[in-house]
Amino acid sequence: MIVMYGGMIMEKGTVDEIFHSPQHPYTRGLMNSVPRMDAAAKERLVPIPGSPPDLLNPPKGCPFSYRCPHAMEICKEEMAPTYKISDGHTSACWLIHVDAPEVEGYIKGCDIDAG
Repeated sequence: MIVMYGGMIMEKGTVDEIFHSPQHPYTRGLMNSVPRMDAAAKERLVPIPGSPPDLLNPPKGCPFSYRCPHAMEICKEEMAPTYKISDGHTSACWLIHVDAPEVEGYIKGCDIDAG
């Protein structure tokens, strides 16, 4: 499964990895904005705030940075490398970097994907 935003791959992995351990804020935002069929009661959907980027004049850095609840200055300046979370699971997010602030659920310190 591939999760794209602004014409770029944000995260890639198996359906299980993406649904149960999303490692990009956009993927998490998508998961919170779709109805759940297994919910006992109706739940309010959580939209992703802001607007998509202008693809004719894309922003510097990560295209999701202006909508991201965890964006850091580097996100607006430079696209993150693609980090290898596990075999077949990758994420292009600075939150994976070893020096990033702690955010619950993100696996930090992964190697950059060579392939």
